[in-house]
Amino acid sequence: MPPAPGPLFTQLPFDGVEATLAQLPRAAGVGQILASGARNLLIGRAANLRRWFATHLGAGRPPRKGARPPTDLSPLAATLAWAETTSVFHQRLLFERSMGEHVPLSARRDLKTPAFLHLDASERFPRASVRPAGAGSLYGPFRDRRAAQRALEALHKRLPLRPCDYSFEPDPALPLGLGCLYAQVRSCAAPCLARIGEAPYRDLAAQAARLLADPESRAELADAIPPWVSGARLGLVVERGRAGVELYPVSEGEVLDGRARTCAAQDLESTLAGLDWSPGQTSRDDRPWLSAWLHGPRKAGAYLPLVEGEDPAILARRVRRAAGFAPAA
Repeated sequence: MPPAPGPLFTQLPFDGVEATLAQLPRAAGVGQILASGARNLLIGRAANLRRWFATHLGAGRPPRKGARPPTDLSPLAATLAWAETTSVFHQRLLFERSMGEHVPLSARRDLKTPAFLHLDASERFPRASVRPAGAGSLYGPFRDRRAAQRALEALHKRLPLRPCDYSFEPDPALPLGLGCLYAQVRSCAAPCLARIGEAPYRDLAAQAARLLADPESRAELADAIPPWVSGARLGLVVERGRAGVELYPVSEGEVLDGRARTCAAQDLESTLAGLDWSPGQTSRDDRPWLSAWLHGPRKAGAYLPLVEGEDPAILARRVRRAAGFAPAA
């Protein structure tokens, strides 16, 4: 299935810098400059759309001494397109939708492939490992493999899961285990040497899975495992916008922007009860930019992993905390 088209932008034929700029809003939003034939020249996020266009059409403020001025695109510009936005996340969403329409992910140097921890507690001798996005029991997203590896090391310090990927039959005299450094220093429970039974070891892995799935249970691991990391396939982005609380359902790594809602604080519970998290109809995978947004230093809003079937009243309380509202009376 092909990707869905990007957002609908207001378009204006370029008819000279001054005349065209006078028709542009001064609001925050996403801007785009196109050449003839609807060829994309530039897409950007702007705190002030008119100023952003002026900067890239040769009419901006003089650059600082010694700084290189932005390229003047006015000789190539044929159309200016823009969309006003209501919040920081809304701006990022429209920017990514437009970029997805014009720029392939392989050309995005600003995005990294997110990484996940995999742990299937039902295996005979479960182990945690770093993996890319895919099927299975995954916990994430982490910014990159390095961040996921740090989380894995923190998990191993808390729970002595085996770090190896060997197949074995437990035996107290197993050469594989006797020669293992992790078994020698006892940072691993060493099921290979039968120091722990199969069932107790799987209980240990189940404890690790619960720890990864529940952000509220791992305060001592907060430095290595961010609060949004979980095994939930559903999520909710919450941000306070100009018109109220903005709610963006996320399913299987896709932001379902067509089902986003904005509501007043007193209407949170009823609005949440009406949100739809059923899988989207596109082939979008928003995890690369969602991960970058989550780890960004200027992130506004919050991401809440969801338990399927969660009571809307409980979810409303979580949303209120995330949005910075006082609890409902």
